Amino acid sequence: MEDLKKLVADIYEDVVRIRRHIHQHPELEFHEFETSAFICDTLEKLGIPYEKNIAKTGVVGFIDSGAEKTLLIRADMDALPVTEEADVPFKSQNEGVMHACGHDAHVAMLLGCGAVLSKMKDRLSCNVKLLFQPAEEDAGGALPMIEAGVMENPRVDAAIGAHVSNSVPAGSVLVKNGEFMASPDDFDLVIHGRGGHGALPHNCIDPIAIAVQILAAWNILSARYTTPLEKHVISTNMFQAGTTYNVIPDDAVIRGTVRTFDNTLRHKLAEEMERIAKQITEAFGATCDFTFTFRYPPLINDTTMTDAFRESVTKILGADRLVEGKDPSMGGEDFAYFAERVPATFVHVGTGNAKEGITMPWHSSNFKIDETGMQAGIMAMCQFALDFGK
Repeated sequence: MEDLKKLVADIYEDVVRIRRHIHQHPELEFHEFETSAFICDTLEKLGIPYEKNIAKTGVVGFIDSGAEKTLLIRADMDALPVTEEADVPFKSQNEGVMHACGHDAHVAMLLGCGAVLSKMKDRLSCNVKLLFQPAEEDAGGALPMIEAGVMENPRVDAAIGAHVSNSVPAGSVLVKNGEFMASPDDFDLVIHGRGGHGALPHNCIDPIAIAVQILAAWNILSARYTTPLEKHVISTNMFQAGTTYNVIPDDAVIRGTVRTFDNTLRHKLAEEMERIAKQITEAFGATCDFTFTFRYPPLINDTTMTDAFRESVTKILGADRLVEGKDPSMGGEDFAYFAERVPATFVHVGTGNAKEGITMPWHSSNFKIDETGMQAGIMAMCQFALDFGK
């Protein structure tokens, strides 16, 4: 353990430098060309073989220990279309684009893991794939990388992923068994009525009035036709109709998101929402187009993997640095695609520091992290890699 701690301490300044370089040069999903090239250059300097241009910009480094089992460690690398307002000397140089979700730290930590584990290869009981993934934020780069074969040659036996969090104190790691993040599905509903003068509604088919009835029915669906034990959210976040005071519009548009932790409920809600929308629009003489987009699956942590990660955190950081997660998040995460295929666990690496005012949520234009938290993240992931396969 002391060897591992020393190695992480020795590379910490390099990890900070890497993180700040990437932070200054953020790139949006599937356009992480400079980031990908920087990762490849760093892996070359570390003597770690790699494959590049996977799913356009993805990179996979490989540490071959000659073992039978292979562990995948994943980091996402895309930024957000956010204008940075944080007062830091390494502020984004790409106007309107910012690492407001900590993916710069994820890349830096994974490169740090590569630097450490390549030096400890003789102590590994598994091979390690270092996977740098594009497009987590919206389009989803995990599935395209899987479809490109990253889980094979050699076959991946298990996977871990980590996300920095300012809700967790720097130096600590949060773990949670079971339900971790929800499936972030989207829906679009367009109601086609018949517009006309607002003073003569009887000559029209009012899509706004119909939309209100549908929204009320969806709320009843959520409150009374699913068990309260099934955690889920139906959230309507956009309602557009009309252009002025006295004209009933032809159409109304509703868009929103549905979050669930169960694939059966996920598909049931999609079917019921469409059935309700079509029956209500038909009852009032209108028509509608309903589209439900299934995005990332729910992220469910494997119990055995999570228990093992918990032991590794306790071993390297101490029990006082282990935070037990309580409630799952209704946010989404495409690491779930890896977790669907192999035993996997996803954790939060603490980067919060209330004394320094570092409590910003993800996606904030003022997002900052306590960079010292990256040391704990690297140590936890490296310790798990050393423990895995034994």
